[in-house]
Amino acid sequence: MEVIGNIEEFGVVRLSKDFAQKQISDLVEIINQIPLVNYSSKEILAEKKGGRIFYGKWYHSLVLIDKNKPLGVIIGYERKSEKNDQYPENTIYISELGISKQYQKRGLGRKLVQIFLHYNQQIGFKHIKGTLNFSVQTNSAQFNQHVINLYKSLGFKERALKKYDNKVDLVFGLHPEKSCA
Repeated sequence: MEVIGNIEEFGVVRLSKDFAQKQISDLVEIINQIPLVNYSSKEILAEKKGGRIFYGKWYHSLVLIDKNKPLGVIIGYERKSEKNDQYPENTIYISELGISKQYQKRGLGRKLVQIFLHYNQQIGFKHIKGTLNFSVQTNSAQFNQHVINLYKSLGFKERALKKYDNKVDLVFGLHPEKSCA
């Protein structure tokens, strides 16, 4: 595995499907720390959901490791425009971000997002076309304010709200040429 970056004494590598399959129980545990989320291993390994294809998921996603054990993960993929206020253009979408419970509150999530942004600015779109930008959707509830603040501090701007039966999410966008993370 090629090391893309380092955070403290840990390595950051591209999340391959093979690695994800081998480490799926750890990845499920890390990702299911996200409030109101309960993913199965099948959902984490999925390359599409409904009509949405997760273009380049194994190309864009990264994992924070210590001796091949995942400590954190950021799953991203190329998402086609939905021609609406939420997703008006093709984007590299941050789907999930999680850090293992015992490693939280050390700034590892922030650093992992920064490495993700830098790495994906270098490689760009692989499957779809357009001006490179990033988007993320996160819960708007008060308990999630630290995540909202994280993305805002990295230059993400609020784009829209997305309402569900049990929550309201904020959708953020970032155009790298307009803001440096």
